[in-house]
Amino acid sequence: MLSSARPIRSPSGNIIGAVQISLDITDRKRGEEHRKLLVNELNHRVKNTLAVVRSIASQTIRNATTLPEAGRTLSNRLISLAKAHDILTQQNWSGADLNDLITASIKPHASIERFQISGGKVWLPPNVALSFALALHELTTNAIKYGALSNAKGKVSISWKLVGQKQQRRLELEWRETGGPTVGPIERKGFGTQLLERIFASDSAGRIVLTFERSGLACDFRVNLFEPNEAEAHFPSSET
Repeated sequence: MLSSARPIRSPSGNIIGAVQISLDITDRKRGEEHRKLLVNELNHRVKNTLAVVRSIASQTIRNATTLPEAGRTLSNRLISLAKAHDILTQQNWSGADLNDLITASIKPHASIERFQISGGKVWLPPNVALSFALALHELTTNAIKYGALSNAKGKVSISWKLVGQKQQRRLELEWRETGGPTVGPIERKGFGTQLLERIFASDSAGRIVLTFERSGLACDFRVNLFEPNEAEAHFPSSET
């Protein structure tokens, strides 16, 4: 409440009463608290985004053989991150639809007709959506360079399901490549592979398993879907 009082005086100057006005400023206080919350949340997201960009830039340059290659790779990874931000912005950062995110991650790089996509409606918290955007970008570009999308007949199957309920919900997503070149043993892990293995590495977030089968790459995600305000982003550190 915002209160204001003025005295009522007699002709002789003595106080014989008062006039008091009280205003309900609950809405104003709520607005101030909401703005403060938004600023804090914006600061948190900006710091997280800058940390992710720094990590991607550092390791992209470190693993590239030439500067032009590093520039192209870094640009594509940042575009993928930006597209995920666009989807989240359209939803006021409440989250993102998994199918929309998959489509947005694939279309800039490959024909959607090369993919078989199946699964129910899943709403991803913002941090999980950003992680998936980066992971799907790496999988897609890897498939174009070395896997099922490097020829004219290869296919990629993406399927998912939800397991559990409410706070115990877990997303199980499978990426399967077929029809591409025969996959041999992997002698050296690039940044893309490191990113995929570490992006969901936290026990609280979930896990990812890469299997280099002869018929094609198989990637299994097991990701816990916490409420948006309870989940924290998990990105690889630029120091390792």
